Amino acid sequence: MLKRSGPKRLKLIVESYALKCMKNKMSKNEIRLILNWKGIVGEEIAGCAKPKKILYAQNVNSGVLYLIVTNGSKALEIQHMISLIIEKITLFFGYKAVYDIKIKQESIDYFTV
Repeated sequence: MLKRSGPKRLKLIVESYALKCMKNKMSKNEIRLILNWKGIVGEEIAGCAKPKKILYAQNVNSGVLYLIVTNGSKALEIQHMISLIIEKITLFFGYKAVYDIKIKQESIDYFTV
């Protein structure tokens, strides 16, 4: 007997497509973090900071997240919220995927990933 499945959530479809397209350039965690960034950290932080990449050490499941922040005052605010951001990312992934965050101040181009 065949099971009928309902419609898939659009977010899951986009995420799986992005994973297929970018699998050699970015890790699965990086893609999931970029696609779900606003939901993970909230609209206030997502409005001024964007994840660039996660750099992993060898044989370690936890890495350093590199963030791009729009201006100096926001960079200082983000610096003070690093432990909160790491905690939110840990809750999203279910394990400590990021152990540190490095901040770089530059303009954000929202049309490129």
